[in-house]
Amino acid sequence: MNFSMLLTNNNRSKAYLQNLIKNNFIPSKILFLNNNNKTLIEHTENDKLISEDTNQIFVRKLIDLDISFDEKEHVLKTIKKNKISFVEINNLDVNSKDVVEEVANIEDNYIIYSGPSSYILGKEILSKNKKFIHVHPGLLPAYRGSTTIYYSMLLESKIGCSVIFLNERIDEGPLLYKKEYKISEKGIDFDYVLDPLIRSKALVEYFKISKINPSIQESNEGGSIFYVIHPLLKHLSIIKYNKEL
Repeated sequence: MNFSMLLTNNNRSKAYLQNLIKNNFIPSKILFLNNNNKTLIEHTENDKLISEDTNQIFVRKLIDLDISFDEKEHVLKTIKKNKISFVEINNLDVNSKDVVEEVANIEDNYIIYSGPSSYILGKEILSKNKKFIHVHPGLLPAYRGSTTIYYSMLLESKIGCSVIFLNERIDEGPLLYKKEYKISEKGIDFDYVLDPLIRSKALVEYFKISKINPSIQESNEGGSIFYVIHPLLKHLSIIKYNKEL
């Protein structure tokens, strides 16, 4: 099964790449968007301190799902130690000419997407005859949009992920796989631990079950679009999560 990846140095990319490799799913090629020390919305305090050369280890894990990743392992370090072919692009804009040209040069049909969270793929990059695989932290089609992990917990006490092909509409691409997860651990950091790890779990499960079979698709119609959750609602969601365990 051949696939490539588009990554930047955030926890989601680290968790995706490390766990795919652990399960013997090795990308043919990686496009790495270098942030050049620019702080992204999704960056932790550790990201500001991590260099490619660090030997420090900080394992983040979900015991219930038996999945983990090393937060202090830079994505480039993982790439190089596993001898994966890669192209480093000094541009975080996924719709830039540099990125679009490199995407067009990729031989694989499938690209796992884990770019900066503040960017949405545009028409030009989506026109390059590639299937971008995205893991959405919400159960589609009910929960589209942003920070849906908090909304689903607040409204229905549910946590789940959906694997889709990206298109021009928000979380409306073909639905390939989805699953709800039961997690009993308290005090988990939603943004930097729970989110990247449940997405990684769903991604690995999809690969194991389907071997990327685009003919296996579920309905992804209906649902609502959610916007970035208000800090108070976010706090209430976390309180509810910890109380209901």
